[in-house]
Amino acid sequence: MILAKPKKIVIFVVLSIVLTVFTLYGESTSKLSRTEILGTEYYIYEVKKGESVYGIAKRFNWDLEELLRLNPEAGGSLTKGARLYYPTGNVSVVTEMPEPVEIDLSQLEPIRHKVKKGETVYSISRQYGVPLDIIYKYNPAAKKGVKQGEIIEMPQSGNAQFYYYTVKKGDTLSSISIQFNTNVEDILRNNAGLTVGNLQPGETIRISVNSNVGKVKTELVAEEKVKSITGYKVSKNESWEEISEKTGIQVEVLKEANEDRTKPKENSVVNIPVVETIEIEKQISYEVPAEMSQDEVREIYDSIKGVGPDERLWEGVKMALILDEPSSKKDVDFTRGVLVALSQMKNLDYKIDLKVMDGRVSSANLIDELDDYEPNLIISTADRAFPLFLADYGNTNNVQIVNVFDLKNDLYEDNASMVQILPPSSIFNDKIASQLYKDNSRRKLMMIGEPDENDGIAEELRNLYNGEEIVMTLEEFGSLEPDIMESVVIYSYASKKEDVSDFLKNIENLSDNFPGFTFKIIGRTSWIAMLDDFGDQFNEYSVSVPSRVWLNEESKEWKSFVDDYEVLFDGQPVRSIPNFAATGYDIAQYFIPQVATNKGDFNLLNQRMTFGPLQNDIILSRVNNWGGFINGAGYIIKFKPDGSPERKVVK
Repeated sequence: MILAKPKKIVIFVVLSIVLTVFTLYGESTSKLSRTEILGTEYYIYEVKKGESVYGIAKRFNWDLEELLRLNPEAGGSLTKGARLYYPTGNVSVVTEMPEPVEIDLSQLEPIRHKVKKGETVYSISRQYGVPLDIIYKYNPAAKKGVKQGEIIEMPQSGNAQFYYYTVKKGDTLSSISIQFNTNVEDILRNNAGLTVGNLQPGETIRISVNSNVGKVKTELVAEEKVKSITGYKVSKNESWEEISEKTGIQVEVLKEANEDRTKPKENSVVNIPVVETIEIEKQISYEVPAEMSQDEVREIYDSIKGVGPDERLWEGVKMALILDEPSSKKDVDFTRGVLVALSQMKNLDYKIDLKVMDGRVSSANLIDELDDYEPNLIISTADRAFPLFLADYGNTNNVQIVNVFDLKNDLYEDNASMVQILPPSSIFNDKIASQLYKDNSRRKLMMIGEPDENDGIAEELRNLYNGEEIVMTLEEFGSLEPDIMESVVIYSYASKKEDVSDFLKNIENLSDNFPGFTFKIIGRTSWIAMLDDFGDQFNEYSVSVPSRVWLNEESKEWKSFVDDYEVLFDGQPVRSIPNFAATGYDIAQYFIPQVATNKGDFNLLNQRMTFGPLQNDIILSRVNNWGGFINGAGYIIKFKPDGSPERKVVK
């Protein structure tokens, strides 16, 4: 008997512990019924006589506010047999798509690049991110330069940011995304020149291979959430449709909230959920790519470009004009030219908003100003060392950046936002030389003066004439007989004013010695800036001068522009080459309608101008699928004795 007492004490202690557990953590919910609604599981508790919602919450250690939210009728007195609902914390397991398997790129096909007109080894190197020494290693002859149509082959690196793929017959954006474990959105973003229907066999695109692996995106998703749940007692012969009509809850939702989806039984209690739709941000894993329809690809393209399929015009054009030196003659007159153009656009069916910004402020301040303004067109007057941060801003925000004056900028080669207005030297020299050769192919080339290794047009001409040109000094040239010059086209190396003067004096002497003789003379691009000094001689000897710009001050278009300029600014435009006011006018007249009619999608632009330019013909083309635009228009100005120059556009 003595030994029995400790057993009772042990039992008492255990019971005390059990009671303490129930007091601290609430009564077990294991015996409560459960139901699942919209993927979330809920407890069902039937109220007993005399119970309160506060007591039930405390009993099961439930959050009182959540209990009242789901059961709004429980805020008053509870009725015996009424149902209360509370989430169990369990949700249905959603089967996720398997993580894409990385594609092995250990054996990569080489890049095969077909050289375009005006391209150099350096520009090709920049386009693909392949070092020059690698290009020369696999293409030794390229050290002497490359020619249009030539194939340059370069190896690819498995560690490079992009894989360069040559499109095959039958390829689609969707099939390529499947092949390389990427997605259509990434392909379009990496190749701004691609549209839904312009993928062509033989062209090169760049791909972020395996970009789907471990990638998630944040999207605003509409999600249905249970706002509250009540119990409903079924009447005799009542159907789900009738209950739906009474409660305003869809039949499908009612059936999902009740396990027994047959006709509800008389006097049974069914769950009536009140559902609300909310928008939440969700991180969604990219799925293994699947074949997509053209309409689905179009939706992705439109979302990237910010366009809608049924809209022709934006609400308006928001143009940011960033001035490199706001108080300089160049920037003041360029801005005035823009304003003259805007004064002529008053009756258009879209709004034009212009904000002039100071390009001298810090990059951070300028970016903040652009972010606040949100332009859909940016024009910069920087004429050297074009700001890299501005080019990056355009690329990130899908806004075209128009580089008006910086001739040496090459950001357009791999930045889709850049628009290069002045033709790059390599392209300009090649096109001008080709046109000059075509116009004079029956004549020999005579090159006068001290050769200049920086004269790109002369170099291209020598290549076209296969090195068979006649080279002589100015002194030798002055003593030639006319029968020799009848069969030659004369190219002068002279670039400084005094050298040009000496050359023209020799022409004058020869002309005096041989009256009536007609010369065929080609000058340097710098000669355009010497019209005030030598314009009469250019006309007299029918000199041809290559140029990136040409303004005919005798044209009715220029005279009309000057009239409008004088009305607005009480003075005449500054005389300069290029003429800054004329350039501002041409840029505004071209780009504002382009942005408006195409909603900023430059893949849809008209490549030629729809108006007669004062000075700058603009003929844009992309350098590749991932690069920007260059203006391929240049001029050969042929001066004539009657004083009316002939302008030939070379494109």
